[in-house]
Amino acid sequence: MKLKQLLSLSAFISSIAIFSQSYKIIYDFKWKTEEQSKDYNSELTVLLKNDENSYFEALAKFKYDSIKTKLVDEGSRSFPSPKVQWKLQPLIFKDLRSQTTITEENFFDKVYLTTYTCKPIWKIQQEKGKLFNYNIQKAETYFGGRKWIAWFTNEIPISDGPYKFFGLPGLILKISDSEENFIFEIKGLTKEQYNIEGRNAYDTKVNLTPKKWEAFWSKYQKDPSMIFANLNSPNNTFTYVYHGINVDSKEAKEMYNKTEKEKIDIFKIPIETKSCEK
Repeated sequence: MKLKQLLSLSAFISSIAIFSQSYKIIYDFKWKTEEQSKDYNSELTVLLKNDENSYFEALAKFKYDSIKTKLVDEGSRSFPSPKVQWKLQPLIFKDLRSQTTITEENFFDKVYLTTYTCKPIWKIQQEKGKLFNYNIQKAETYFGGRKWIAWFTNEIPISDGPYKFFGLPGLILKISDSEENFIFEIKGLTKEQYNIEGRNAYDTKVNLTPKKWEAFWSKYQKDPSMIFANLNSPNNTFTYVYHGINVDSKEAKEMYNKTEKEKIDIFKIPIETKSCEK
């Protein structure tokens, strides 16, 4: 084989190695609870990216999901309570080949999955700058009822970003809505393997359309304990409990409602004011 062919083959193999890397990208997520507030909540989040798919979730949730997957692989059916509670609840899975997004929400004993086929439509601007030692360029989109301003770099060949954002010719390093109620900004990037595939191995999975999810979520915010209805029946060989208390009891329902409404109230201002699905 000629030297030129060998060099081309070597370059091709190297490019495969580069593009098949798994990336772990840390973003600082800041958001306001009140529209006029000058104060922000803050939480570290993580984007996990491989060839065709990516996951986005709170960093504390990712660490817990990794523990759950490890225990599932070992055959365990019980998991410890998380040591740290995260604020951003959903996991967002993106299939970048089909360009679909799946949101995953965990409530009590079930996992609720909603698939979206809509995606951000970008307008790339001429404005450029520098961030995290990378050259960046501005892009804008209207998504989920808000105008978003993104800064991406084509020096990292990943057409992805935090939350539900993807589709630019490079990695999104920073993105915020036009009123800066929500801000995602990169804090770290490493090439490493990860495994959270088995995190929900023993949970019941419920698939909802975007419209059905909206209806469910509207009811859930008012009365989270509604999901306890009809869990216990005379035919069951076991009893569902919440913190050791029968879920049919008033005490269990009040306790669950209090915990869940505290989580909901952290995002009084929703990231999306309307569904991207028509």
